[in-house]
Amino acid sequence: MLISQTLLNGLLRGMQLAIVSVGLTMIFKILGFANFAHVSLVAIGGFLVYLFYITVNMNLGVSVLLACTLTGIIAVAIDRVVFKRMRAAGSVTPMIASLGLSIAMRNGIRAIWGSTIRSYEEMVSPGIEFLGARITIPQIWIIGIVATSMLSFHFLLQKTKLGKAMRATSDNLALAQSRGIETEKVIMYTWFIGASFAGLGGFLIGWDTQIYPAMGFDMVIPVFCAVLLGGIGNVYGAMLGAMVLGCAENLAVFLDFANIINMGGIINLVDSVRVPIQYKYGVSFVTLVIILLLKPSGIMGKR
Repeated sequence: MLISQTLLNGLLRGMQLAIVSVGLTMIFKILGFANFAHVSLVAIGGFLVYLFYITVNMNLGVSVLLACTLTGIIAVAIDRVVFKRMRAAGSVTPMIASLGLSIAMRNGIRAIWGSTIRSYEEMVSPGIEFLGARITIPQIWIIGIVATSMLSFHFLLQKTKLGKAMRATSDNLALAQSRGIETEKVIMYTWFIGASFAGLGGFLIGWDTQIYPAMGFDMVIPVFCAVLLGGIGNVYGAMLGAMVLGCAENLAVFLDFANIINMGGIINLVDSVRVPIQYKYGVSFVTLVIILLLKPSGIMGKR
């Protein structure tokens, strides 16, 4: 595999992680707990698109819009029914509750759609060649959709009244309340936006590869590592951490470490040392440890 193909795969992986990581770090920044249920919304979004697009035979764009909206509504309902009652319970109680919800949602998907791996497209496209790498039409769309979504989210945070209220609430919830900001409404919008991004991420992953009930669970480690890597609670840090992690995972599988072990040819201990693709996700932990040893607060985190 060429280095250009590896970097392209890393870019795609990083973008998929980024759009999921944004919602997770938003909820942590405002409510102060690790929401394990967030990654299960990825699978819900992916399967809702499958329902509308494949089963009901609706237009793909409309299917994605409906799926993301419904995923956001589901997340808001979960917050109103479960997490709102735990606002004053500290960080451990809602975290454990979110873990239980994650398991329930994963098995709910399995009960409805079964454990079969599914895909949106029947035919596999060979793609087009670009700078020595092959990229498919869906992958081009994925890059464009994620880039547009992140720019739109930046505009929302920096230029709109809701975005300013979200930033104020995340900085100091009590102070925001005292200044007349309806923090519960801000929290509701935060859940909706973050979950909609997660649902969109589920569709993009399925469009690029496949969907299955445990796809969200398989993203727990990479997504949490991306958030910690960028600086927990920092939205832009989560995006950057996801991109670094996506490239690191693919480069680690691509590179042959024999030259490093052999000290550039000074000695000859091994012929070839490569990371098996099965251990690709282990790179998340290694990358995280290295960065946090050098900068414990994360790439863009504050002390």
